[in-house]
Amino acid sequence: MRRNQSSGSSQQPPGDPPQTSSLLHEATGTVGMELSSSAPVDEGRVTVRMENAASTGGAGLEFPWQEERDQGSMQGTITRMWERSKSSYKLKVETYTWLDWLALFLPCVRWLRTYKIKEYLWADFVAGISVGFMVVPQSMSYANLAGLPSVIGLYGAFLPVLAYALVGSSRQLAVGPVAVTSLLIGSSLKDLVEGADTISNPNVLTAAQEPIQERYNHLAIQLSLLVAVLYTSVGVFRLGFVTNFLSHSVIGGFTSGAAITIGLSQIKYILGFSIPRKDRLHDQVKNYIDNMHNLKWQEFIMGSTFLILLVTMKEIGKRSKRFRWLRPLGPITVCIIALCAVYIGHVDQKGIKVIGSIQKGLPAPTVGWWSPMPDFLDLLPIAVVVMLVDLLESTSIARALANKNKYDLVPNQEIVGLGLANFVGSAFHCYSTTGSFSRSAVNNESGAKTGLSGIVTALVVGFVLLFMTPVFEKLPYCTLGAIVCSSVTGLLEYEQAIYLFKVNKLDFIVWMASFLGTLFISIEIGLGIAIGLAMLIVIYESAFPHTALLGRIPGSGVYRNIKQYPNSQLVPGVMVCRIDAPIYFANVQWIKDRLRAYEARHRAWSAERGAKLEFAIMDMSPVTHIDATGIHALEGWIEHFANGGTQLVLCNPSAKVIKALETAGVPDMLGRDWIFVTVGDAVSFCSRQLAERGKAPVPEALAEPPSSSEDL
Repeated sequence: MRRNQSSGSSQQPPGDPPQTSSLLHEATGTVGMELSSSAPVDEGRVTVRMENAASTGGAGLEFPWQEERDQGSMQGTITRMWERSKSSYKLKVETYTWLDWLALFLPCVRWLRTYKIKEYLWADFVAGISVGFMVVPQSMSYANLAGLPSVIGLYGAFLPVLAYALVGSSRQLAVGPVAVTSLLIGSSLKDLVEGADTISNPNVLTAAQEPIQERYNHLAIQLSLLVAVLYTSVGVFRLGFVTNFLSHSVIGGFTSGAAITIGLSQIKYILGFSIPRKDRLHDQVKNYIDNMHNLKWQEFIMGSTFLILLVTMKEIGKRSKRFRWLRPLGPITVCIIALCAVYIGHVDQKGIKVIGSIQKGLPAPTVGWWSPMPDFLDLLPIAVVVMLVDLLESTSIARALANKNKYDLVPNQEIVGLGLANFVGSAFHCYSTTGSFSRSAVNNESGAKTGLSGIVTALVVGFVLLFMTPVFEKLPYCTLGAIVCSSVTGLLEYEQAIYLFKVNKLDFIVWMASFLGTLFISIEIGLGIAIGLAMLIVIYESAFPHTALLGRIPGSGVYRNIKQYPNSQLVPGVMVCRIDAPIYFANVQWIKDRLRAYEARHRAWSAERGAKLEFAIMDMSPVTHIDATGIHALEGWIEHFANGGTQLVLCNPSAKVIKALETAGVPDMLGRDWIFVTVGDAVSFCSRQLAERGKAPVPEALAEPPSSSEDL
């Protein structure tokens, strides 16, 4: 490897008079770094020793690994991981108190130890009450959307919330039933239980419907168990990175499509007639058109009035800080008005359908429902989809709230906390729960400081379960429909689609695929299409990485993309290019094609200025990895350029890359003198070589890059 020693810096423009260069010899052992501040050396990738210029004539650069690490990289990695784990455990044993150990298993101990009663208690109490008023009617509505009795929704807003407050790491996340999960469960389980789609009110059943609903409830509990197992496994094995493949364009399109599907499924309660649920938009619209003659004007007037009131209170609360208290009070307000209309005006006797029987008391254990699980293979794909959507939704909310409130979120602990909350739920008659966008926003806006707000919310729901369920039995169904419709309006992210169209057309295509697939095919297939399309885009971007032809910015030794900096200068006879990705089997052919295109055009451009292309410099700073196919390709490039009378030159390969090249013998094939630290060093050295041969241009002859019409 080489580093230009002539000026002690890479700032010298090419074409200056030739000066003494120095070989950067291979060596072993540990060395120090003593380099002038002007040398742009990546300290993490190279190891430099400055020698006495009088005795050596320059600077020596060593390959950046030690002898013992060459004996087995995998074994060395495992050994280092084991040593770090032992050191970490030893440090914990020496420094942790019993409270520190308890906090590892109960994260709530962290905020309990520093709880400021005077500052936090009232804020947590108000936030918990606000979310409690909101979650009671919402949870009953979402349970109905999932095809379950209303009381199961209340159960989901009780024990899982308590469990999460103890083991979750987010202090403002409001856990419980959510609309999208309820839709996924309702649309999926009805296909597994024959006759389930004929049940319009799970709270009031005929003798023939009871065994059907019982089997449906069993499957919902077993699905919750599978979701809990998946959640916990992802957290324990630190697999949360899988959510990175679910981009916001995928989830945004899916939730927007789901919001319309959810809203259409609930409009029937506002219109006052019952129709079979259809997942596809056109089928649902046709159903409404065919049954519009069955509209009940009493329920339509009440439901639409409540919907207008809910949307108005929600928008005023969102847009005005002075009246933000209106937002959480919307659902409970319409419930109180509806109950007054029933108890005082007896509207239930005038064509208004009410919920019916709601079981009183705390949930009974359902651990016995966990097995046997004959429908395991049918439930598993549903559980995977539910877990992925819930995980991305919940963790994105939790991260945003943690950043806003300036505390650290523990991602894997967060995922485990959601898993344990679902475990508790599946053991006590609850279907799958996760973090809610709307309730978390209300919790944060109401001033929640710790997980105590969640405990207060759970106590509110527990109070309703113990004493208030007979009151809610008289709640009109159109009220639940209005609550769901108003809640899902926030999921319709049309502004995101407009933004993506302006910023990135590929993301917009993914968004539309997810949105239209969810609306016109089915929820699961629509989400699957969007995920598949997103993965194809990942593969596409990996297989066709960005490459650039580089030129020197005038007055500096910095080399940048000539398209980005049109005034940058090229050197006749010396081509400089950069590969902005790892080199591996999937993108080798594309990189090869780009290099040949750069070579052909640079040869023609140099020939116009009376020079021959003698050096091809490849900046490998962004290349973090190279596999066997990439190494074979690099060997082919060396031969290809040599056959054309051009010397290939490499700049700043990382420690991992140069180690792979050394193992394959590439430095000996290329020549160790042709591996440099910086592009500036390589260009200066190559320019001096040309000057020594009488071919280098003088500084004034440095030419501007080709016109923009030439695609270099």
